Amino acid sequence: SSQERFALHLYSVNGKLLSSVPLDREVTAMCLTEDFVVLGTSECGLEIRELQSLRAAVPPVPMRVPVRSVSVTKERSHILVGLEDGKLIVVGAGQPAEV
Repeated sequence: SSQERFALHLYSVNGKLLSSVPLDREVTAMCLTEDFVVLGTSECGLEIRELQSLRAAVPPVPMRVPVRSVSVTKERSHILVGLEDGKLIVVGAGQPAEV
């Protein structure tokens, strides 16, 4: 099943496995902040997960096109999402549902 095909693992600098979660979508872009990991998927999704637990911080934000890049602004106020069709979507980090 696709559940076993994709996973996200968090390791310490010493190589100790800290967290692990199965993913049902292929990750095509990733960006880390101090507290969060931002993922873009081939299934047109933007996911924001807590870095320590890897649990979803908010429900996935749907994009209409596969995500090719994600970047968080220096102030951590917005997420820049590059899509396969060449568009750049700016998502307010405070209100992820308001895309």
